[in-house]
Amino acid sequence: MGALAKDNVEVIGVSFDSTESHQAFISKYALNFPLLADTDGKIADAYGVRMTGKSMARRVSFLIGLDGKIAHVTDSPSADVHLTEMQQAVAKLAKN
Repeated sequence: MGALAKDNVEVIGVSFDSTESHQAFISKYALNFPLLADTDGKIADAYGVRMTGKSMARRVSFLIGLDGKIAHVTDSPSADVHLTEMQQAVAKLAKN
């Protein structure tokens, strides 16, 4: 995510997992961004990413501009697709 940080993009991960689970995950994978615990699913529901009938969300990334509007959405199970699309979307947003 360092590639996005250089463009002043703040990355935040969100999942249904607990804070304790997130701390272990951050340590295991040496993540350089925070993870929010959405244990009740309110954030997933607000963004429409909850998997039907489950306490899980699809892997979806949202690029939110400084104006608070969603500028780009990537909905893919592949983390690589998310990074590539977000880099492209950030570059496009920066040109506007």
